[in-house]
Amino acid sequence: MIRLGTEGDIEALLALFDVVAAERVYIGTEPGYDRELYAKRFRDMVARPEQSPLFVAIENGELAGTLTVWDHAEYGPTLGMMVAPEARGRGIGRALLDKAVEWAARFRMTHLSLLVFPHNEAAVALYRKTGFVEIERYERDVTRQTGEVWDTVLMRKEIAPP
Repeated sequence: MIRLGTEGDIEALLALFDVVAAERVYIGTEPGYDRELYAKRFRDMVARPEQSPLFVAIENGELAGTLTVWDHAEYGPTLGMMVAPEARGRGIGRALLDKAVEWAARFRMTHLSLLVFPHNEAAVALYRKTGFVEIERYERDVTRQTGEVWDTVLMRKEIAPP
């Protein structure tokens, strides 16, 4: 089930964020991040779903994934997504993306953007399958705690009006 997040989801969202950040593979944030700052951001999104929605995927009563959309100064409406490790490969990411596209069309957004690490092949394939195209590649864009520097790929999907 995909729905808008609520205040009651914040702790589960932070727990999922902790798990995915600790993997150090899929998102830019790593352990040691400012948990209170992220909690505030999530609360702000929950309070303004028409501006910055926070969608959650619930499976067997547990938070299995989340997708947020925020207004990036350069890229416009930009999404970020996480799926719990044990829930990957079961269509949750696709369902979250479909809900985000539906939201974007309803609010007359012209496009959605995202940044992804090119080594995250499953996510890149999913984004391509759902109509996102590569716009630009940023070489040596994100410095990791280890000192490694990773590329990112900007992808965008044009949104058809409802």
